[in-house]
Amino acid sequence: MELSKEKLEICEKNLQSLQETVDELMRRMKGYDYSFRREITDQKGEFCPEKLHGLVEEMLSLWEEKLLAKRYIKKGWVKSYLRTRRELYGLYLYLVMRCSLYRGGYYYARGKELKERTDFGFLLEQAEWFSRGWCITKGTDGTSQNELYGGYDGNFGFHLYSPIYHYLTFKELNAGALDDDWALTPPHLRTEYGFEDLTAETEETEQPVETDGPEEADEPDIAEQPEETGEPDMDDDDLFYEDGEDDYGFADAFPDFEEDDYWSPLDELDEEDRAAWWEAEYEQQSELESRNWELLQLVLGFEGLDEYCSACLRFVELFRKAGTEIPRDFCRELEEIVNLYLGQHKIAPLADTDKALDVHSRICEGPLRLAKSYGRELQWKAL
Repeated sequence: MELSKEKLEICEKNLQSLQETVDELMRRMKGYDYSFRREITDQKGEFCPEKLHGLVEEMLSLWEEKLLAKRYIKKGWVKSYLRTRRELYGLYLYLVMRCSLYRGGYYYARGKELKERTDFGFLLEQAEWFSRGWCITKGTDGTSQNELYGGYDGNFGFHLYSPIYHYLTFKELNAGALDDDWALTPPHLRTEYGFEDLTAETEETEQPVETDGPEEADEPDIAEQPEETGEPDMDDDDLFYEDGEDDYGFADAFPDFEEDDYWSPLDELDEEDRAAWWEAEYEQQSELESRNWELLQLVLGFEGLDEYCSACLRFVELFRKAGTEIPRDFCRELEEIVNLYLGQHKIAPLADTDKALDVHSRICEGPLRLAKSYGRELQWKAL
């Protein structure tokens, strides 16, 4: 019996399906599908800043108490350990929970679809996604600092910073320009995408107009050029013409040219394709205007704009200055903080570790061993 590629693919799909089933079961066993929406809103379902701050403080306090309760760890070390991480994790929890209340907010801010949820599982998934994009760079003073490859604004929880910042600064919004404006992205990363290069190029082209005044007096030398070719001299007044007269013979060279004539790529399309192009253009513009309006309404209903922007800036400052081990432990410690909170409130139906391992072994490890044995049997028979 040959070990065919099709059978190996079937085994792989079965194992993948089992793994997904186990992961979903473990999520439910730990209570990750529990929604924190009621914990941060009032009886009317409106956002309550006091309740959100209280929830974050409770989660961090439970984690702090567990670390202090460990007898083999010195309390002085624990306090130093918490000093660098407590505020950082608290700000991240605040930002993700705060923004998750706005359905469609990620689309209006980034132009990309994202299913926004208010469960603890979503909070941890975003933390894992966030931790994948970090890197260690050398600062100007030679010290190491944490950075993100693509900046912060694309990550959930930070995505509303640019539109809110623009509204606070200019009192207007343009969703079409937000993708190119990464307010929380380090300057050297913005340079990579041409953000600063464009500004530098503009300054270089405008600067000679302001500073090179004396050279403008030498420009009339153009009138001396006809002497070299044997043509008659021209005064400054001869450079202008009236009633369609052209001293340079432009009209004679292009008799069919009119001022309103210009070439466009659309001229190369037939009538049907041109109509389809304009229809798509109008549809895109309509979608952009709809995004602008919805984003404006979202920002206007966003309570605590200054507090949110301050939290974003503070997190970026702490994350950069934190030790290089912070990104490594980011997901693990946030998961521990969430598990302590859910266990304290008896939200997880099966929070017992032994039961979880027993279920995992019966569902996943057993079939995995059988699959390995089956694969060895197929290889043996193929000899």
